[in-house]
Amino acid sequence: MGPITLTTIEECASKVAAVTMAAIVQQESGGNPLALHDNTTGQSYRPASLAEAARLARTLIQAGHSVDLGLAQINSRNLPALGLDADKVFDPCSNLHAAQVILLRAWSQSGGSLRGALSAYNTGNTTGITGARYSAHVYAQAGVVVPAIPGGRLARWAMNGVPVPRPDLPPIRPRITWTPQASPLAPNATGLKGQW
Repeated sequence: MGPITLTTIEECASKVAAVTMAAIVQQESGGNPLALHDNTTGQSYRPASLAEAARLARTLIQAGHSVDLGLAQINSRNLPALGLDADKVFDPCSNLHAAQVILLRAWSQSGGSLRGALSAYNTGNTTGITGARYSAHVYAQAGVVVPAIPGGRLARWAMNGVPVPRPDLPPIRPRITWTPQASPLAPNATGLKGQW
């Protein structure tokens, strides 16, 4: 199993922005295609081989546990609907494609809200504190502290070549002076006094 790359994400989950899918993978497995998490016991596993991962997944699933599997931590209860089993789910491309299917359904369920879709990807619900925390963690994995306004545009002035301050020049310190006709404040011995 080779390294997971941007090309892998773009080829296997082409309908989801690569930065979004990469952030989900980072949050879910840290990029480990053999990662398992047993939701029933709270135990995480990092098997050394595909055979070990598949064997452990089958054992836990047969015991009735809810298990998250692979790169994007596909839940074991979703495997039949996605046409996957305990072996196929660890294939990076199959796992990413399954994550795409789940996220696209969540996107529709959320009415086109990425935060809602991420919440639903994690919890099945587009709202709720657990899903909101998960969404925030995924955004953080992508390096987003405050996201862009969806569909937003830069203000016109921002596009007109506004000069960028040069780091080699000292900052400009504006000189503030009192202008009698323009201000309701008048100087006195102790500072400024309002004149209304």
